[in-house]
Amino acid sequence: MTAFTLLPRRLVAASGETPPSDTVNLAVVGIGGQGQGLVRAFSDHARVIAYADVDPRMIEKACELVPEARAFEDYRDMYDQVGKDLDAVIVATPDHWHALPAVEAMQRGKHVYVEKPLARTIWEVRQLMTAARKYNVVTQMGNQGHSLESNRVFASWVRNGLLGRITEVHTWVTMRLLSSRSRLAEIGGQETVPAGLDWDRWIGPAQFHPYSKWFMPNLWRAWTPFGTGTPGDWGCHLLDPIFTALELRAPKTIMAEVTPGWDPRTDALAFPDASRVTFEYELPNGETLKVLWHDGEFCNEVPRPPMLEEGRDLGNRLTEEGWKAGAVVYGTKNTVTYGSHGAASCRVIPEEKMRGLIQARAFSEFQDLAIGDHARDFLTAIRTGRQAGSHFAVAGVLTEAALLGSIAIRNPGVRLEWDADRMTITSSTEANAMVVPDYREGYELTI
Repeated sequence: MTAFTLLPRRLVAASGETPPSDTVNLAVVGIGGQGQGLVRAFSDHARVIAYADVDPRMIEKACELVPEARAFEDYRDMYDQVGKDLDAVIVATPDHWHALPAVEAMQRGKHVYVEKPLARTIWEVRQLMTAARKYNVVTQMGNQGHSLESNRVFASWVRNGLLGRITEVHTWVTMRLLSSRSRLAEIGGQETVPAGLDWDRWIGPAQFHPYSKWFMPNLWRAWTPFGTGTPGDWGCHLLDPIFTALELRAPKTIMAEVTPGWDPRTDALAFPDASRVTFEYELPNGETLKVLWHDGEFCNEVPRPPMLEEGRDLGNRLTEEGWKAGAVVYGTKNTVTYGSHGAASCRVIPEEKMRGLIQARAFSEFQDLAIGDHARDFLTAIRTGRQAGSHFAVAGVLTEAALLGSIAIRNPGVRLEWDADRMTITSSTEANAMVVPDYREGYELTI
């Protein structure tokens, strides 16, 4: 990899030149709930000097959070006016707006942190990966669990043979998006746009739809022009530990089942309420690994591991007590369960076997645990001239898999065959049309 323009502090200091400032100046594009959370995450280690959002309600909240920062409606004006003072840009917009501001920031030589999933479509992901290489900047996707100790613990177990050969993986999240299909009849009316909101700019590169209260704030994930459904939203969390541990690349086939009654023609604007997706990966040894994704009602159908203790809750059942997420990873030697972000609370099951492995000091050699929180990892990478942990070359491959799941649930029952080199779904013209976005005029993306 080409060295970054910003050299490590120890090298700059040794040259007799003035070392770079410890303060990293940030701008935020999209200052809604996730953007505000990222401001809090970064504020202890960096300085937010500007933010942009088309919604004045979000601007008002951000003014209270970072009153010293400058506010803009259009991120392009922000780049023009404060760009010379910026080191990095955080993109926390809805998915359909990830690629454009991120690429334009990289073209200005700014490091970029983009929330997960990296983009709404696979073509945009590839563009972001290419731009990161071309402009030679530090990048990070916001799948925060990638930086957790548990993610490295799980990866070390797999790589050191504790599980043996992994034979099958089941993941799930019980969180429900808005049941957008049930709201289709309410979309397209003459609703009043909130005062000050630039709705046309919020739509941006996506296909135009009149304003609806069911689109925003926070509800856009359930609609196909703007979000990526539950697989796209959560895949970058739950699939990441498997990708990290096995260094997985692209799946060969993907096939989905969805909520009965969802019709890809009449319901195309809305994602299905629930889904189960089967990914098949061809491993270097020639064997096939199945990774199954479950959300909504399909979580209730996650097979119960035969070695799990009687009466012990796997955490896959839909309840009224809030969402749950996790995975079961089956190996020829041991089976492991883990939670939502970064293989949280990973344990060998049954617990008796876990205790025996602890007593035998079976885990003592698995200590490759360079721990750090996700925001600090990005900032440290900027200051020292290395790459961040979930940089776009890593995050892009992971996001592609999640987005293939998102495409599969819009084409249920169709076995999708993925040619990663050609970026083509060879088995379905309809599904393949979803790989590349159809941008509105005036919102072209070029790198």
